[in-house]
Amino acid sequence: MSANEFKNKEEVEAEKALEEVKAKKKKARTKRKKANPAGGRTFVQIMNGEFLSKDWFVNNLPFTFFIGFLLVVLIGWGYFTETVIKEEVNLKGELSDLESEFFTLSSEYIAKRGRDNIKEKLPADGPAENRVSPHKFKVKRFDFE
Repeated sequence: MSANEFKNKEEVEAEKALEEVKAKKKKARTKRKKANPAGGRTFVQIMNGEFLSKDWFVNNLPFTFFIGFLLVVLIGWGYFTETVIKEEVNLKGELSDLESEFFTLSSEYIAKRGRDNIKEKLPADGPAENRVSPHKFKVKRFDFE
């Protein structure tokens, strides 16, 4: 287009809109670049301990100690639960051993307490097995004097 030609209104508006979009994109890129260098130094500040002297950290020191205390409690609770679970597993194993021993001993006891076993253990001249079944006495009326 030469300098002497007229421009259409639509063309002028389109060029302005294009320039505005380009300016917005450029502004967004510069904002991202400005925010990025501080974020890149954060890791370095943490590693060398520089963040400990910042005002926001010093102002929030009680909260930081509280968070540290919660972390210590959390770690302690983890160790406590681990020991409780180990103890529970050991007790379950011991209980199963005792149950099996109980069933073995009870079966031996039942086998040894039978009538025939007791009769064999009694001496020959001692008490003998009763061959007559016991009788039940019925009293209709009893008077105390």
